[in-house]
Amino acid sequence: MENQSIVNKEWDHALRMLPGDLEASCEAKLALVRKRQVVSAQDLLRICLGYGLCDMSLRQLAAWSTVLGLGNLSDVAILKRLRGASDWLGHLVLQWLEERGLTRGVGRWRVRLLDATTIQRPGSKGTDFRLHAGFDLARQRLTTLELTDASGGETFKRHRAEPDEVFVGDRGYAHSAGIASVLRQKAHVVTRGHWQNLSLKTASGKKVDAIALMGIVGEAEIGDWPVYIEDKGERFALRMIAMKKSEPAAEKERQEIRAAAKKKGRDPDPRSLQAAGCIMIVTDLDETTLPAAEALELYRFRWQIEIAFKRLKGLHHLDRIRAKDENLARTYVFSKLLGALMVEELTQRALSFFPCGFPLLRETA
Repeated sequence: MENQSIVNKEWDHALRMLPGDLEASCEAKLALVRKRQVVSAQDLLRICLGYGLCDMSLRQLAAWSTVLGLGNLSDVAILKRLRGASDWLGHLVLQWLEERGLTRGVGRWRVRLLDATTIQRPGSKGTDFRLHAGFDLARQRLTTLELTDASGGETFKRHRAEPDEVFVGDRGYAHSAGIASVLRQKAHVVTRGHWQNLSLKTASGKKVDAIALMGIVGEAEIGDWPVYIEDKGERFALRMIAMKKSEPAAEKERQEIRAAAKKKGRDPDPRSLQAAGCIMIVTDLDETTLPAAEALELYRFRWQIEIAFKRLKGLHHLDRIRAKDENLARTYVFSKLLGALMVEELTQRALSFFPCGFPLLRETA
């Protein structure tokens, strides 16, 4: 489905998917304070989607809005309305997910994959924003989204957990405070470990030498040791699981470590080069509940969220923000995210549509 169909021929269908309190939330978030020309929340939203989802320029938006009867606006007037809509659009994205039950736990075991991706402004050579996301593995859908500035780091603490939910994260989430926040909510973690960032301890309180443990794992073996973390005076029991990588995979990571060190004008840390030979996972789930081999397999599914980000960047061009103004940039991202969710749902409805009113081929058990 083309993005522009959402704001043109599919607009009536798109409106039916949106929350019923569109006008009230628009007013509460001060997105439409003075109703000059643009007189309704749905008209403002349509303009925002034209800007974010369809990537129209301000001049194109002004002409398009006039043709559709949304308002006879100049590009400057359009700009002012877009800047004021960011908080409202963020609210709509969250409300969309909540109304579809995508932010609540489902069943005893719900696996949520967590990751973040960077977004840049035009001409930027660094990170301007970071988009933090949760991905429901069973439903294959994004469930939580948060947009922060460059200082907003990856941490489990950003995501509210449901009891018995399993959070799966990469090594950026391997911090004691974040892991402890999940465990305090009676949920669980399976995350990539890091020998330097995560302070693991033995039962007696001594620091665990993670690199030494990884060094004793043989080919085709899986190491599994009881370890502990501490946070705010509390102690939490975990397991450290390690397995040797294939030599090509290990060498690839070593090359990345050497390249990163060279860029900073220093020699690579020998311990990092040694640790690159193994994959290290930590989890609070016991061996009976989650055997070591299954924990490694579960972590492998984390690539599903990488695919989701690639889809958002590839199909909806989320990787680059056109705006330098912060409020305008947030409007751009949130309208693109909301539009992407709408496109996805409309596409799924189209695929499940039967002209005769029922499927011709019955499913077999």
